Amino acid sequence: MSNKAHDHVHRLVRSMTRAEKRYFKLYTSRHVVGGKSNYQLLFDAIARMQEYDEEALLKKFAAEAFTKRFAITKRRLYETILHSLDAFHAESSMDARLRRMLHQVELLHQRALYDDARKMLRSVRKLARKHDRHTILLDVLGWERRMLEQRGYAGTPEEELDELLRESSTLRQELEELDQLWDRKSRIFLTLYRHGHARDKDQLKELKQLLRHPLLRDPAALRTPRARFLYHHVHSAVAWAMEDLSTCHQHLQQNQHLLEEQAERFTDEPNLLFSVLSNRIYVATRLGLHEEARRLLKRFRLLPLQWRKAPDPDLELKVFATGSSLEMALYARSGRFEEGVVLEKALVKGLEQHGERLSPLRQSGLCYQMAYLQFGAGHLDRALKWSHRQLNLKGVDEGAEVHDFGRLLNLLIHLELDNRDLLTYLLRNAERHYRERNDTPRFAAALIPFLRETMKARTAEEQHTGLLAFREALEPLRDDPLQRAVFDHLDPLAWVDSKLTGRSFAELVRERAASLPRAA
Repeated sequence: MSNKAHDHVHRLVRSMTRAEKRYFKLYTSRHVVGGKSNYQLLFDAIARMQEYDEEALLKKFAAEAFTKRFAITKRRLYETILHSLDAFHAESSMDARLRRMLHQVELLHQRALYDDARKMLRSVRKLARKHDRHTILLDVLGWERRMLEQRGYAGTPEEELDELLRESSTLRQELEELDQLWDRKSRIFLTLYRHGHARDKDQLKELKQLLRHPLLRDPAALRTPRARFLYHHVHSAVAWAMEDLSTCHQHLQQNQHLLEEQAERFTDEPNLLFSVLSNRIYVATRLGLHEEARRLLKRFRLLPLQWRKAPDPDLELKVFATGSSLEMALYARSGRFEEGVVLEKALVKGLEQHGERLSPLRQSGLCYQMAYLQFGAGHLDRALKWSHRQLNLKGVDEGAEVHDFGRLLNLLIHLELDNRDLLTYLLRNAERHYRERNDTPRFAAALIPFLRETMKARTAEEQHTGLLAFREALEPLRDDPLQRAVFDHLDPLAWVDSKLTGRSFAELVRERAASLPRAA
């Protein structure tokens, strides 16, 4: 079995591409003695393992001297792999390229080739400023001061010192601005990840308060494109949480234009445009802008083909998680549940491949979406399987919005399956959970009493009366902007109407999606 304390080499090797593995062989072959490389032998053996098994390795290489101090051997192999990856990706990003050029400045300076070092440093400064690499520019500033000292300030006018001071001040102000915006963004997103959409006036007030930071007032006053991106990013997220979808759409549109117009400054971050596009598609769909959503979806699917290089593991993870979530949401939102469940195999494969690196909250959301698609398609056993998978995930805050929806969907699935004994137990758990939390979502406050009454009903007439009462309790939620998120994740009115009319749940969701007012 894999042991997290000891399988770090295995995890690193398994993360490597075929090209990176080939390069490792070339890299280590430079130091081969007598045609044999212990590192290559061990590397190949570890690469073939699906699960890391140290005992098997020690047994396989029992005759080799390197097993006598195996912990040291593994550490050195790990460091060698990292060195080979560093060499392989030396020009893979603007940051890597600039760091390499700065190292070349250092090498030239150490050899007293001062004019060559200054020439190289000017190239670094120009490139770093072009791409808004502030930390690199601070390093450049440090080298410029060092070079002035080296030549004893010979031929240095005071104006040059003034310019260095101004440059330093400007850089630090820009960095301070970015630091504060990032901190504000992170605090807002921490709130959103925990609570999701605003459910009441207190949460609405809290979100508005978070936007009162001076840097979130006027994007034109911000110093850099990245700062303006953070401004629109924060405002779009808060508008989404407040169900102000038109404002959210406007800020997403602004960020898409910014990323396209300032592409060079975000050259190493294709995931930003990827995320903005996916969010625009989702919001446009909810606003009824179906033509725009289809146009953007086409571009979204083609985007990875336009990247200069193949996605790295981090970007592959984002492509899987965002793409899967977006596609499932579009199917669920439009009531095309049967088409959506076809994504199940790809979702299972993606979770197997990326699950360890996906946050528990993101995994929870993906599992919930598939459970809902299966529920909408009428595949209740499949829905229950995904629901259990979601609710059994560790590390998810039980107060998170997606966990609430998962718990309530689970109750509906058991009701549909007529699992009355288990449902009685689950209802007690749900009531105790919300009582201890002292925060019962309004949908839960309507659903739980309905389920209680349904369990007691003995006749069809009593069941019908209970459904009508439940529908009446749901009407205010549909008309309340703070509760509309319920109908994004789970459409209870369509479910009730399907019971009252005998029509399918999916058909009613499709009708509701078709009647959605188009945004101006």
